[in-house]
Amino acid sequence: MRKIYFEKRCIIICGPDDHSLSDPNAVKFYPGDRLDIRRLVKMFEDSTAPNKVYIATEDAEGMYRDVCSEFREVTAAGGLVTDGKGDFLLICRNGVWDLPKGHQEEGEEISVTALREVEEETGVGNLELGDLICVTDHCYLRNGIWHLKHTWWFNMRHNGTVNPVPQTEENISMAVWIAGSSLPQFLTDTYPSIAEVFRVKLFEQSNRIK
Repeated sequence: MRKIYFEKRCIIICGPDDHSLSDPNAVKFYPGDRLDIRRLVKMFEDSTAPNKVYIATEDAEGMYRDVCSEFREVTAAGGLVTDGKGDFLLICRNGVWDLPKGHQEEGEEISVTALREVEEETGVGNLELGDLICVTDHCYLRNGIWHLKHTWWFNMRHNGTVNPVPQTEENISMAVWIAGSSLPQFLTDTYPSIAEVFRVKLFEQSNRIK
């Protein structure tokens, strides 16, 4: 299964037998012989519903590549940072809670991008790089062109004590440490792609505990 987010809505590319398709509220998109992504984008532009659109196909990876090719693809990276107390580093960008991330520079290793962007957007350095959590995909319109951003998310740890400093020129108004017990209230006011990063992270943690 592949998910491509349009802000708080999502295209889901899956196999024809995926259990999600049994949902009576599932909206299915049939691309036909030739994928015309403009039809799909128009569905999102013209209405606030549906929240999820499914493309069911025998070749989910092939369809995912076809969908990606219809956009201008960009690569980014960011981090899910915890400190010695287990608190999480969050930012508030454009009034929405988010995780620090940014675009990959030419010739830059993706893990280096993640570390650099976290430090630039929050002022938190001396980061210990962990494993890759997941890669999320989301689309946005800029200068009349639809972009598809692939964001690589890494586990990171900060062992010091520092007060984060938001990078205001990137429209970040706050950068704060949030206790794990307080996470749910923040995740109700974030993007589904960010909630997905936390879901994967917390799922991995629960598996390690078992």
